[in-house]
Amino acid sequence: MAGPAWKTASELGDGYLSLNTSNLKKYGKPELEMLQKEIEKLTRETRGTIVPENDSDAAQSKNRKLLRLSQANVVLQSYRSKLSR
Repeated sequence: MAGPAWKTASELGDGYLSLNTSNLKKYGKPELEMLQKEIEKLTRETRGTIVPENDSDAAQSKNRKLLRLSQANVVLQSYRSKLSR
């Protein structure tokens, strides 16, 4: 992994990085497991963030981040399930 798993998960959430099968081929099983745990942790933290009712920009930003993390998690789970077959 280019950096720590928490940093990669943060970059995924911020939209600076996206996961696909060709990106994931260079990671080993332990690294993929760590990345998935960090993505799930960041997702929980983001969901727990409270945004003011009148701040629509912050709400949109939070929702976009959750969407990117969710998509990354789906891609990662799919890739890991293919590896274990």
